[in-house]
Parts: sequence; structure tokens; C-alpha cells
Amino acid sequence: MHAEQTASTQANDQQMQGQLVGIIKDLEPIQTQLLALYQEKSKALKQVDVKRIDQLAVVEEELTRELQFVLLRRQQLLQAAEQRGLPSGSLQELLTGMGVPESAAIFQQIDEAQQRSQQLRHESWVQWIVSQRSYQHYSQILELIAHAGQKVPTYSRGQNESSTGGAIFDASA
Repeated sequence: MHAEQTASTQANDQQMQGQLVGIIKDLEPIQTQLLALYQEKSKALKQVDVKRIDQLAVVEEELTRELQFVLLRRQQLLQAAEQRGLPSGSLQELLTGMGVPESAAIFQQIDEAQQRSQQLRHESWVQWIVSQRSYQHYSQILELIAHAGQKVPTYSRGQNESSTGGAIFDASA
């Protein structure tokens, strides 16, 4: 009976390791393609090539969907590990919990995936900042055009303001 449980556990561990390796192998090309896409997008942003930015956005959406699918598989694997009582905080914890030595190649692949992930986060953050700043400048230009080159005063007498002041501060009230 104990031998059957051990064999079953080993088979489950091997299956999980196979799934984990598959996840990492699927993740690497998606991350690499996204990094290349972000470099192209950065060039397009610098050149203000709106047509190219729109084309890249379509590709980015598809790669993002693929990445989300891989991340869903990762989450499902970690949940299955948790149900089996294995460490489920990260793929590295799972491998360590299954007794895989840290010198195994899969740990190096996970480290590389984490580095690419960090690069992707950084690049997407930079592009978001550039886009937000561009939007702000565009809005300011439109406002200047709409008001014939004059900035609208922050504080002014509008239709809803009384000319006598507030009742608390107005001695004549």
C-alpha cells in the first residue's frame, strides 16, 4: 500500500514538473516577443507614428492574451500543488518542495523568466508615463486653442458666484 502511494506521488510530481516545464517553455517566447514589440513601440512613440502604434497595439493585445493564458495555467498548477499540500507560493517553492535540486536547469529558466518579466514591467511603465504625459500636453494644447491662446484663470467670477461674497464674511448681510 505504501509503495503504491509513493509511486502515485512520484507520478504526480513528475506530471507537475512536466506542466511546470511546459509553462516556462511557453512563457519564454511570449516574453521575448513582447520585449521586441515594446522596443518597436518605443521607436514608434518617439517618431509619433500613430499608424504603427495602432498596428503594434493589435499585436500587443494578442500577446497579452497568450500571456494571461500561460499565467492562468501557472495559477492552476500552484492551486493543485496547494491541494496536495505542497508549497504553492511560487514555482521555485513548488520545485523545492518536490525535492528538485536548485542546480537544476529549470531554476535558471525561472530566473530568466523573472528577469524578462521585470524588463516588461519597466518598459510598459515607461511607455505608460510617456503616453500620459503626451495626453496631458495634447489636452493643454487643445485648451489653448479653444481659448484663443489665453489660459483660463483658475479662480474667476463665474455665473454661480455672488459679487458680494459669502454670508459669513460679508458684513452687509
